[in-house]
Amino acid sequence: MDLKNFFLTILAILFTPRRFWQEYSFRTPESGENLQKDYALPVIAMVQLMKFPIIGTPRLAMFNALATVVLDIAALYLITGVMLRLLERERIVLPETAATALAAFSLTPIWLVEPFYFLGGFSWLIAAVATGWAIRILGEGMRFLFERHPLSANPPQRNAALLIAVVSAAIFLVQRSFHRLIDTIPV
Repeated sequence: MDLKNFFLTILAILFTPRRFWQEYSFRTPESGENLQKDYALPVIAMVQLMKFPIIGTPRLAMFNALATVVLDIAALYLITGVMLRLLERERIVLPETAATALAAFSLTPIWLVEPFYFLGGFSWLIAAVATGWAIRILGEGMRFLFERHPLSANPPQRNAALLIAVVSAAIFLVQRSFHRLIDTIPV
């Protein structure tokens, strides 16, 4: 994915999720497509670079960035795995790339607001808005995905939304506590 398409994808996910998922669900996946490498990791890395001026001290920013990258990637894999399990329980057979797409594209707003988690008192409000936006993106994605794959009587959307909310809250709390821990380290 080139740089222009990368940023256009981010904008489409954030501001026109319905149209993005519609276009994404009707395209044929490429043979070498890897959303973790081509989309999720560049978004996570870009956000970590944005934190360096906010944190100020390069060494502390590097520690924070490394810990946050590990946390974000772990959250992506956790959500992908649980999403596959939820869909499997409903007897919906989807390729792993579909669950990865749901997780990676839904976590985009959560990743993009991470630099604002250090603002202090209102950071929880920013995290809550990002979580709500992520749930909206997930809902749109599941709706278009399930149009192509028939559902049983009980769609797993509620459980998937709860999963995104819980993981988003955990990311927020762990990052805030790690930032406070790093602040106590003498430079």
